[in-house]
Amino acid sequence: MAGRYSFLVSFLLFLILATPQLSSQEEKVGLVLSGGGAKGLAHIGVLKALEEHDIPVDYITGTSIGALIGGLYGSGFSVDSIINIVTSSDFKNWASGEIDDEYDFYYKKRRPNASWISFRFTIDSIWRPKFPTHLISPYQMDFAGMKYFSKIDVACNNNFDSLYIPFRSVAADIEKKEPVVLRQGNLYDAIRASLTYPFVFEPIKIDGRLLFDGGIYNNFPIDVMMEDFQPDYVIGSAVGMVIRQLQKDDVRSHLENLLVFPTDYEVPDTLGLTIRPDVPEIGLTDFGQAQKLIDLGYEAAIDQIEQIKKDINRRTTKDKRQEKRDIFLNKAPELLFDDVVVNGVNPGQENYIRNLLLIHEEYVDIKDIKPLYFNLLAEEHIEDIRPNAIYNKETGYYTLELDITIDKSLLLQFGGNLSSSPVNQAYIDAQYLYLGNRASTLGLNAYFGRFYSSLRLCGRMDFPAPFPFFFKTSLTFSYYDYFKSTTTFLEDRTPSYLLQNFSFYEFIGGVPAGTNSKVTTSLVTGRNRDNYFQTNVFSRVDTTDETAFNYISPQILYERNTLNRKQFPTSGTYLSVIARYVKGEEKHEPGSTSKLEDATEESHDWFQLNLKYENYFTNFNSVNFGLYTELVLSNKDFFSNYTSTTLSAPAFRHVPSTRVHFIPNYRAHNYAAAGLKSIFSLTDIIDLRLGGYVFQPYREILRDRDDFTAYYGDPFQNRYFLGNAAIAINTAIGPLSFSVSYFDRHDEEFAFSVDFGYLIFHQLPFR
Repeated sequence: MAGRYSFLVSFLLFLILATPQLSSQEEKVGLVLSGGGAKGLAHIGVLKALEEHDIPVDYITGTSIGALIGGLYGSGFSVDSIINIVTSSDFKNWASGEIDDEYDFYYKKRRPNASWISFRFTIDSIWRPKFPTHLISPYQMDFAGMKYFSKIDVACNNNFDSLYIPFRSVAADIEKKEPVVLRQGNLYDAIRASLTYPFVFEPIKIDGRLLFDGGIYNNFPIDVMMEDFQPDYVIGSAVGMVIRQLQKDDVRSHLENLLVFPTDYEVPDTLGLTIRPDVPEIGLTDFGQAQKLIDLGYEAAIDQIEQIKKDINRRTTKDKRQEKRDIFLNKAPELLFDDVVVNGVNPGQENYIRNLLLIHEEYVDIKDIKPLYFNLLAEEHIEDIRPNAIYNKETGYYTLELDITIDKSLLLQFGGNLSSSPVNQAYIDAQYLYLGNRASTLGLNAYFGRFYSSLRLCGRMDFPAPFPFFFKTSLTFSYYDYFKSTTTFLEDRTPSYLLQNFSFYEFIGGVPAGTNSKVTTSLVTGRNRDNYFQTNVFSRVDTTDETAFNYISPQILYERNTLNRKQFPTSGTYLSVIARYVKGEEKHEPGSTSKLEDATEESHDWFQLNLKYENYFTNFNSVNFGLYTELVLSNKDFFSNYTSTTLSAPAFRHVPSTRVHFIPNYRAHNYAAAGLKSIFSLTDIIDLRLGGYVFQPYREILRDRDDFTAYYGDPFQNRYFLGNAAIAINTAIGPLSFSVSYFDRHDEEFAFSVDFGYLIFHQLPFR
């Protein structure tokens, strides 16, 4: 009896002592991560602090950026790996929509033009333009989402309860005006939907519902945490925005007050606590301060870590976390592709796309797929691509599934240049794009202005192949009136009344020569006609000289371009090397100011090599440095007189002001030019640009005073300098610039101009 009594006492004592320990082992902790744009990177610092002190996280719910960070952590990514992701240049590109130079396929790009804005119209309803629904391209982000989360979908069998840490993402259905809790399916889609801030990112459909940023209706999903997981303790990390007061001229405040419901970011004391990192107010996608935001989240969590440790008895060591992480990630098969499926296209379009995405090996990994994907994105004919990786259990490989929207459309572009000088011009461009077994484009564009007018009809056809190529053809008519390019030109001693007409036909074939380069060969035939007085002393009854040149010119071009802007660039490089042969017939009809009396005809032929190189160096304390060099070599001879010779000679046109003035000092048959630039970035869009250039002709083209013919000066006898200073404000549709240029030993040494838009013209065949 005594023994039995002693046993019962001992057993009861064991239960009493063991109960708290069992309770602490079963204690479950939920983590709620708010939305808040880039500020949400502070959540990573909170996770880092919790891990350092072995605080367990058993469930995660997140909205917007909280869904992204929570989804990554719940998928088995360590804190260090998440930090590496969000501090990388790739992550900034995902958030900005910018394409890396490595994947920016230059051979498919159209030549820079003077356009400011673009509109797409559907063919069957031309009066209903398709306006963009988002500011930031999702393609970088979508590919990264496939890369990081497709394996996780296989490991958890598309069930978010089976992730490394069970997880919920919250999105918004603005049609039904309600939050949507995503518990299963494609994990990246669930995160992507929660991230979709209206008008910034493109919305996506899940189960037929168009979903947006979860922060619209539930920016701190503690209710989802309690309903789905019932944890014993809740830790909240809150960086949500405070809706700003409605301001008349603040569009963002209008949007926030229209769309976003007020949110309570407090975890009740009976459930847990809220960590509030002291993050600054920054832009929604301003991820340039990633490490600072992470540190602020870490500091805020450390400030409350002792209270958390008092409230939570259970601990999870680093080794235990890693063991659990390894077990989960070992279920995720490597991302290897053996097939491509294209949805949303007709058979001809599918054939074109599959030929661009040929998989030549038994299987390829994600690194091999990436350049093929971005090559496809470079197609103007494609409106939208959604990539997805579908796992085949039988083969052990993935199929790349692409949901593609083809844009059989008209593309209209408008632009030009508004100037304080007489070089105003308007630009309009209409393109018809069609994709079948080949990609075809037909276009008509035109410039209209007092100084410059031009009309071009063009067509292009791209052929998909293991080594793709294209053919392009164009017919161009261009007109320059240098007499109208400046109000004070009559003061010059050089001829002022200069009219140039160019009409030419081009047939071009091209291939890529790397991601950022292309090689083209072309055959050009055309007619140039120049009308001019040979002096500035003329009257209404005087007649102009006319020089016509009919020619044919085969040429080959190598071009590489990574410049970040089509005018006023601050980064990247440009290199072009072009070799051409020109053969033609010059016909000269003398006017009343000519020294010649009879018409002449003369044959000309020459070889010409042009090289241009531009490079912008890494910035240093908001200062960029640029280098520009240009070289022209030819055996071109003289035309019938000095004016026709200089008009047909290659010209240095790198500075915008040199494109609109006829300055013989910067024209020669053989020359080298070089310049240095200093670019001071005053803000993200405002630059102060200073440039100095030297122009060195091998032998300067000079004018004989007696008969107005041309002759060469001595080798390297003269050189000319050119200076340029400008303040450029790079707006969303075009640059606003205030510039002054200095022309060495010219009658009009300084040129001042205020311009909005682009001084970009159609390229001429051999100038």
